[in-house]
Amino acid sequence: MWATTRAFGEWRAIDRDLRVFLDLTSKVMDQRFDALWTEIGERPGDPDGPEMIDIFDQEVQIQPIDYHWILGAAVVRDAVTAFEVYLEKVGAELGHTWNVAAHKSPFWDTVVKYFATELGLDVEPARVKEIRRLRHILAHQRGELRTAELRKKFGAYPDTAWAGHQAELSPEMVTQILDDLGTVARQVDSTVWAY
Repeated sequence: MWATTRAFGEWRAIDRDLRVFLDLTSKVMDQRFDALWTEIGERPGDPDGPEMIDIFDQEVQIQPIDYHWILGAAVVRDAVTAFEVYLEKVGAELGHTWNVAAHKSPFWDTVVKYFATELGLDVEPARVKEIRRLRHILAHQRGELRTAELRKKFGAYPDTAWAGHQAELSPEMVTQILDDLGTVARQVDSTVWAY
C-alpha cells in the first residue's frame, strides 16, 4: 500500500467504523428482534386476543425493516459527509485555502473544481453524483422518492420491476456505497501522494 495523507488515514478509520457499526448493529438487533419474536410466540395465546404481529408492534414499537432502513440511512449520510470532509482536508494538506470561515466547509462545486483544475482528478464521477443525490434525498426528504424517475433509480428492488416510494437501503446497497466512495478516495489519495 502507498503512503497516505493524514486526511486519508482519518477517512479510512471512519470508513472502517461505519462498516463495523452497520454489521455489528445489524447482527445485535437481528438477534434482539428474533428473541423478542420468540418470547412473544411462547406466551399463552388468546383466540380472541391480538395477533402475534400486533403484540410485537405494540411492545417493540418498530419493525425490523424500519430499524434497518434508519440504520442504513444514517450510515449513507455519514459516509458521504466523511468523503466530503476527506476531500476538503486533503486539499488543505496540499496547501489549498478554501477561503471560507474556519467553522464552514467549501461548497461542493468549489471542491470538485479544485481537484479537476489543480490535480486533473474527477472527484464527482457519475456514481458519486448518484450517491450524493441519494444522501440529499435521505437527509432532506427522509428517503421519500417524489418522482417516477427517483423511484426507478433509488426505489426499485433488484429482483422485481416494482419501484417503492422510499429509497431502498439494503445492507448490501449501503456496503456498495461505502465501497464506491472508497474507490474514489483511494484514487485521489494515490494521486495526491505523488505531489
